[in-house]
Amino acid sequence: MKGIRWPSFVVGVVIPFVGVIGTMPLINRWHAAVWGIPMLFFWIFLWFPLTFVCLAIAWYAFDRKDYFTPHGKGGMGE
Repeated sequence: MKGIRWPSFVVGVVIPFVGVIGTMPLINRWHAAVWGIPMLFFWIFLWFPLTFVCLAIAWYAFDRKDYFTPHGKGGMGE
């Protein structure tokens, strides 16, 4: 693999980063609670599974073909 694949980087890193860090000041303005949890904490913990989803999308959509050969065996040193 040569260099960074930008679509994969955007989906796997930039979207979760903006989702957590970029929206934190906006979410912090709400003084609501979700199931008794302050909205900011809920938002941060919500991004754990959402980050996993973003990484899975980046893997399956952009990077998976680099790690598997046509014969179904791993391409990383096998």
